[in-house]
Amino acid sequence: MTLSSCILITIPVCISAILMQTYFDSRKYKRIPHLIVLLSFLFPTLSHAQYIDNENCRISFKSYENHQGKLEYNKEGIIYQFIPNSNAWKVIIKNNTDETVWLNWKQAGFIVNGRASGISLYPFTTDEAPLETIKHNQEINRTITATNLITEKGISKIYHKKKFRKNGRTSVTIVFPMTVGNKPQFFHTFNFTVTKDN
Repeated sequence: MTLSSCILITIPVCISAILMQTYFDSRKYKRIPHLIVLLSFLFPTLSHAQYIDNENCRISFKSYENHQGKLEYNKEGIIYQFIPNSNAWKVIIKNNTDETVWLNWKQAGFIVNGRASGISLYPFTTDEAPLETIKHNQEINRTITATNLITEKGISKIYHKKKFRKNGRTSVTIVFPMTVGNKPQFFHTFNFTVTKDN
């Protein structure tokens, strides 16, 4: 487990412990209004958006550290960057390892609200996507969507801001089957939450 993972686990646990202690103290001393004030100060930091798209939807990692304005994750020298849009997501993968990296698009997954699908590369077709090679110090830049969103009538959106009800959200999961050098293939999963920004 990396240091950043430990920090990401520790911070919510500490905040929960403080809130529980404050709650029980407030019940003991009848100071409920103080708890409401404390929660109102903490809420903006807990609801901090990572990325806001051109339709004012906020997209954030569910299990990785979020940074304002970008969705980026670095694992063992491979940098994954996502630029979401309701129609399609741009994906940039940089190989900073000393090995060649392969991405098997045929086995990749694009899951929207639990509905699994394959991935289609732009220009969007239902044809199978190829095996992609990313050499040392190179990157790929692809636009992707779920294959089950491609129909004879056109391409459906991944998420619809107008369909979000109060506190509504869309869950998006993208799965990349990766091979680094001679190592066995592994599946790297990214889970996102899409909500209204306002």
